[in-house]
Order: sequence, then C-alpha cells, then structure tokens
Amino acid sequence: MRTTYLGIDIGGTKIQGAYLQQEAIILPSGIATPTTSYEDFLASLVRLAEEVIQANGSVSHVGVGVPGTVTEQCVTWVPNLPFLDGKDLASDLHTRLGAHVVVSNDAQLALLGEMWHGAARNRRSAVLLSVGTGVGGAIMLGGKIVRGVHGSAGAFGWLNLDWQERSHPDHGYVERHAAGSALGAIARQLEPPVTSYEIIARARMCDPVSMDIIHHFGKLLGATCASIASMLDPEVLIFSGGLVDAFDLLSDALHEGMREMGSPSVRETPVVVAQLGKNSAAYGALRAAMLQQLIWL
Repeated sequence: MRTTYLGIDIGGTKIQGAYLQQEAIILPSGIATPTTSYEDFLASLVRLAEEVIQANGSVSHVGVGVPGTVTEQCVTWVPNLPFLDGKDLASDLHTRLGAHVVVSNDAQLALLGEMWHGAARNRRSAVLLSVGTGVGGAIMLGGKIVRGVHGSAGAFGWLNLDWQERSHPDHGYVERHAAGSALGAIARQLEPPVTSYEIIARARMCDPVSMDIIHHFGKLLGATCASIASMLDPEVLIFSGGLVDAFDLLSDALHEGMREMGSPSVRETPVVVAQLGKNSAAYGALRAAMLQQLIWL
C-alpha cells in the first residue's frame, strides 16, 4: 500500500490537517471541532482523512495533536473536550481508517514542527512556551521530545511563582496569571471594560495603563522563562500561541525578567517567535506520523 502521511491538530474550535503531496506540505481548510460527542468527533477526523484519501489515494500513517494530557495508551485529560477523557483515540481511529496512528499533546507536536521546519531546526535542545487562552509547552533534549511518564512534560502553566497563593485544581499559577484569559479578565475590569485585543492595540498607541498591564505580563513571562531556562538550559526558547502577536510589546519586559531572575548562564538565552505560527502543531502531527515512536525521549 502507498505510504501517505496525515497530521491532525485538534484545537478547541478548529481541527487543522496537514499532509504531503509530492514533497509539498498541504494544509487543507480547517473544520469546526465537534464539542457534543465522541462519535461526532471521530466522524470529523474521518472526513478530514477522506479528503486526503481523495487527493492521494490512501492514508497509511496518522499523527494527532490533542490539547491536553495524552499517554501512549490513551487520552487522559482534555479540559475543553472532556468527552475525550479516557478514550483510546489511537485505536479507535485505527479501526476506522486502517492506518497507523500516534497521538500526542499538541504543544509537544508544535515543538516537533518547529524542529522540522521552524525555529528549532538544527538544534539539539529547545523549549517551547505556548501562551494562548492557557499556558502550555514542550521540551526537546538530545533531538527528541520529552513526553514524560504521564505525557505531560512541558506543562509550564503549572509553574508556581507564589507558593502562598491558594492553588486551583485545574489551572496552575502561571496559567492563572499570564495566559490570554488572564489578560482578558484584567481588560474586563477596566472602566469602561475592554477586550485583551484592545489592551494590546492601546499599548501600541502608548496608552500608559495598557502599557503597564503589558509590561506586567512581560515580567511574569520573563520569570517563567527564567525558571524554565535555569532548570533545562536549552539552546533556544520558542514563544508560541495566541499572544505571539504581542511579542514585540512583551519582549523587553520578558528579557528583563530573564536577566533578573534566571541563573547566570541562561540570562541571555535566545527567546524567539515560533516560525510556523498557528500551523506548528499541524506540521508536528505530520512529522509524528512520518517518524511514529522515534521522536520521543
């Protein structure tokens, strides 16, 4: 049978595919993520695969990125799609497609995508920090992605920068204070209330209140990066996720935080933006389909 690889990145609202066609990477139009049932969800993945089958004649290897915790056996925790919890997505998709299937955390696959065609190319160690609605991440050491025994290595949203603050069972300190959702909550408390996008836009126009908010976020992310770099000492730190569009505003404060709070050897660790943008995880899922289990440490 012809070998055809398909990558699938599952987002909270959109499913994005990626496949190879004559060595070119094709990104078909995304489809809405079903949020009602597991069967509807599987049917959507099959429809995406059928589009590739129409173009290439078959799908033999599939990589899937899931926005949550994934072990080698099953999906264990996906906050935005709870019907996936406990499901053996790889086996169920294999049954429907007859393809080899590998499933992983989406941030880990985003780093794999950046290793293949992005900011971590030709690197042996790198860390990806994904800052969007929540905060996640991934670790690459020795040219391989660190999965962790529970599949959750790189969950940087759970870094604790204040042990005296009351904890939350579903969201760590960094996610509660430095994610896009936290910026949105601050925006709604202003008078009059605005959105996180408006805060970013106003900061670009040198509005003092908005600039102070963004500077605070930058310092928090700088402390996060300082902690990560001090522990792992990577060649490069890659910034990804929804707040990438504001990286130019965050960068100075972020680097200031790294210099103030990082260990001496990592204070100047390069922090760069993900080159593949929102397609990093789709590229990584495709690469995982190609390499199967060879990518994991």
